[in-house]
This record gives sequence, C-alpha cells and structure tokens, in this order.
Amino acid sequence: MLNKLLSLFKTTNIVSVRGAITVTKDTKKDIEIETSKLLQEIFSLNNITKKDILFIIFSSTEDLKSHYPASVARENFGLLNESLFSTTEPKIKNNLKLCIRTLMVFKSKIPQKNLKFIYLENAKNLRIQ
Repeated sequence: MLNKLLSLFKTTNIVSVRGAITVTKDTKKDIEIETSKLLQEIFSLNNITKKDILFIIFSSTEDLKSHYPASVARENFGLLNESLFSTTEPKIKNNLKLCIRTLMVFKSKIPQKNLKFIYLENAKNLRIQ
C-alpha cells in the first residue's frame, strides 16, 4: 500500500496554468458568462478535475466592479472548499480593459511544459500562443 501511494506522488506534479478573457460590459451576467467560458476551456484543455485544484487566483482590471470571478467559480463549478481569491490589477497605463486573468495551481500527471495557457477574446493579445 505504501509503495502504491509513493508511486502516485512520483507521477503527480504541482503545476500551474494562466489564462485571461475580456468581457464586453461590466455586468454581473457578462462576468459570469466569460469567467465560466475561461474556466471551462482551462479545465477541458488541461484535463483538470475539481479534486486536482489547490488554489485559483483571479484578477480583474479596475473597470470591472459588478461581480467577483471567484464567486463564479464557486457558484458555477462547485468549488466550495478550494482556495479562491479575487483581486484587482494594478493601474497600468494603456492596459487591456475589461479583462479577467487567472492563475490556477493544481495537481497533474501532465508535465508543466505540456499544459495549455488559455487566452480568449481580446485577451489573446496578451500572449503569443
């Protein structure tokens, strides 16, 4: 039993992925829809399940005030016991507006170099893929 448990830890890594998406308007509905779309893509393309998640940090630009992205993860994905945190991006000149970013840390058998970072809508401009 101990050897089986030890082999599980050897094949499981602590890894992270980043992602971002923009919304068209600062409304609760838009934030819910777009945050859900971003999380679904991250989960799906990186084979992440709820039990794998260690924590998720969300940040949003200062022009988003209608809803917390972390609340969307709790309400729409049932992440009730995982550590979730929302914060505001620093005020940077010429930054991308109406943007939600995320950093997800989780357990995976997939090596870090093979994970897919997800940038959707106008956030595609944040990273060369």
